[in-house]
Amino acid sequence: MLPASWKAGWRAWVFASLLPCLASPAWAEQPDRTQAALMSGSPRLAGFALMRDRPAGRAPLLARLLHHEGMLRDGRPQPVLLSRHLTARPLLRWDDNINGGIPGESLTVGGIDLTVSPESRARGGLVLGLAASAGARYRLAPGRVLRLAGQATAVYSPRHDLSRQDLGLGACLAQHLGEWRFVDLCGGYAFGRTDLSESHLAWTGLRGTRLFEAAGALHEMSLGLRQTWRKDYRQAFADLSLGSAVSGIGAVGLQLSAGERVAGHNAIRYRAGLSLTRPIGNRPVTLGIGWQREEGSAVFGTPRRDDVRTLGIEVALTPKFTLLLAGQHRSSTVPMYDENRVMLDVRWR
Repeated sequence: MLPASWKAGWRAWVFASLLPCLASPAWAEQPDRTQAALMSGSPRLAGFALMRDRPAGRAPLLARLLHHEGMLRDGRPQPVLLSRHLTARPLLRWDDNINGGIPGESLTVGGIDLTVSPESRARGGLVLGLAASAGARYRLAPGRVLRLAGQATAVYSPRHDLSRQDLGLGACLAQHLGEWRFVDLCGGYAFGRTDLSESHLAWTGLRGTRLFEAAGALHEMSLGLRQTWRKDYRQAFADLSLGSAVSGIGAVGLQLSAGERVAGHNAIRYRAGLSLTRPIGNRPVTLGIGWQREEGSAVFGTPRRDDVRTLGIEVALTPKFTLLLAGQHRSSTVPMYDENRVMLDVRWR
């Protein structure tokens, strides 16, 4: 774990890491909305921008993006394999809570101090590991695409002799409705295991998406409903996301979610996130903030409610090398769950 003096000032530490970027003359770079869309991470928004603005030399990229969305016809019989990938990369990460343990060391109940066992406490440090991902896209009919994806990671902490494994599988059936409108029916499964616990999550969701131009910017708005199943409860969510390519500013992302209350479980009720991606020194840099509310359970008769706030920066140092730094603060009505957490992730693509 980081020293207490470091953890107490996590906000200052993360903000200090942002200052060189914000103070750099390169911050004055003014991306146009096509550049912003290409940095957004959304192939649909990128294709929409290229179709609207028609920048010179980008016709091959536009054709490739439309092809991946199943919006181009090439005369081949269905189904058609549009793309596929298989990658593996090393992982190098610092995490203040590798094992998903309890941050606090004690809990006071009725004036009596209860001690959290050492085995259940959060452990932090450097982890090493591997990550692999695979995916494929098939065009089943004009404008109808099946997307398949899978990810797996395994990390190990030499300092604490701790390990963690994660697996994610997903599938989406996307239908282009015309006029840059889409509907996506998706489902997936996620599994996580640490030395303390295992987690299982299955989900399915229906989402509608529309791309449009307003106030001089290009936008991608999605509304969706999602149902999740965990080992001991299920929960429904409503989701809203808005991605915008704004000239002179960059790619702006907004995500909002609301989940139903689940009695007896500390479940996610509300989630909000805001991000900005723009070029700094000819490299895309993403700044993000997030908030999450968890509630529904009680500890020794005390209702538990947690607010989780996150601040982070992601910098693409090279086309294949990315650095992510984030600070997270958890404030709980049950003090032993209060937590300040720093995460540093070095990513190879």
